Amino acid sequence: MLKGGVIMDVVTAEHARIAQEAGACAVMALERVPADIRKEGGVARMSDPTLIRSIMDAVTIPVMAKCRIGHFVEAQILEAL
Repeated sequence: MLKGGVIMDVVTAEHARIAQEAGACAVMALERVPADIRKEGGVARMSDPTLIRSIMDAVTIPVMAKCRIGHFVEAQILEAL
């Protein structure tokens, strides 16, 4: 389904709508852009579930989100969305 498409990193519902209109086949809901996280020496955490839900409500393309390895409670929260 996603072969040959572009998956865009987004941090807001508006970014997700723009990505969809530009032809993205899916979006990755993130708290912050990975380049900014690396620049500041931080770690990637799961995005706020309300942000993920707002992105899901804003677009019709698939929305993906990350959770940290081994954090099964975060995974359960994502599954519930």
